[in-house]
This record gives sequence, structure tokens and C-alpha cells, in this order.
Amino acid sequence: MLSITLQPNIDSHILFVGGGAVAERRIGLCIHEACCIVISPVVTDQIRRWSEMGLITWHKSIFKDVHIEILKSSRLVFICTNHTAINDELESLARRYKVLLNRSDNPLACDFTVPSTLNIGDVHISIGANNGGPRVNRLIRQDMTKRYSELKIVMPRLKIIREEVKLLIPRVDERQQFWRTHLDEIAFQAILDGDWPLIEEKLHHAISGIRPKS
Repeated sequence: MLSITLQPNIDSHILFVGGGAVAERRIGLCIHEACCIVISPVVTDQIRRWSEMGLITWHKSIFKDVHIEILKSSRLVFICTNHTAINDELESLARRYKVLLNRSDNPLACDFTVPSTLNIGDVHISIGANNGGPRVNRLIRQDMTKRYSELKIVMPRLKIIREEVKLLIPRVDERQQFWRTHLDEIAFQAILDGDWPLIEEKLHHAISGIRPKS
């Protein structure tokens, strides 16, 4: 099964059939990366707000034959209804027209999964539990958010230090050795444990040792 990380593409659209909580979560992953079209007679309040804001296109209807052209031209289709018979029909249509599908009620029928994303400052993490379920993804997100929370403060400082090191050490192999020496696994764990000021001090001390002497 493919794990797809969506890249922005305004020239294609993604189809969502169904407007419940599952569809809302899927749309939330895609809304800034592609044009999203929702076909459902009823949607959640959030999906309705996205539609009112012009962020998605909502067809307030059950899936009908007139919608087949939308499905045929879709980049991907998410099947998110609670009706097995409808989902079976949609899966059959998607396979007939060779559109990759994700079916919420049958993980084995999915052609792809879309990992959820976690942003902690400048750190961007994709999370996928191979259809282990939204609860597993949620627990992983909570754990990683807590585990890497210090990086939100640390990364901007590290970027400044990195630029300074690049100026002082022109050779790539020597810079790599500098970071292997001064930012190893032990130092990284210390950062996660909240000891960034100590690691930052050690990095500045190491940098001072390679600055040209006046």
C-alpha cells in the first residue's frame, strides 16, 4: 500500500464522498495541498465553514451519476460514507476509472494512506500507523508533541549557530565532523530533557575554539 505525502497542486482536485468526522479529518490533511471537492447531503460544522470560506467545494447531494465525471478526473478519492453498498459502488467506479482510493470502512481496499502531520516549530513530522486507526495516530501525535516540545525553542537557535559554523568551516566533511562531535545522541537527548542552555553553551565554546585569533 502506498503512503502518500501530498504536494501542493492547484491544477488537480481530490474527491471526498461523505461529510462526517472521518471526512473532516481527511480534508484537514489535504485542504492546503489541493482543491477539495465534497459530495454529501450533510456535513460537519467544520466542513460547512470551509465551504463558506471558499476553501473547498461542497455538493450538497448524495453521489449521483452526474458526479461520475468529477470522480473520473480526481487525483484521489476518499470514500467516507457509512453505507457499505454505496462504498462498494464507489470503490468499483474508482477502480474502473483507475483513480486511487482510500476507503474508511475497509482498510484492505485502500490503495494508499495519507500520514498525518505534526508541526513543532521548524520541525515537520509525518505520522502513519499503517491503518492502525485514528486512535493510534492520536496517541503517537500526543507522545511526539510532548517528547519533542523543546525543539520549538531550540531549532531557531540551532539555525543561527549552523550558519555561523558554515562561515567558519567551509569544507562540508569538516562541518559534518563538527556536528557529529558536538551534537551527538547524548547531546540531543539532553536537549529533549530541557538542557538546551548547557548544550548551547558547549556549542559556542566549541565555535570560539575555531574562530580566527585576533
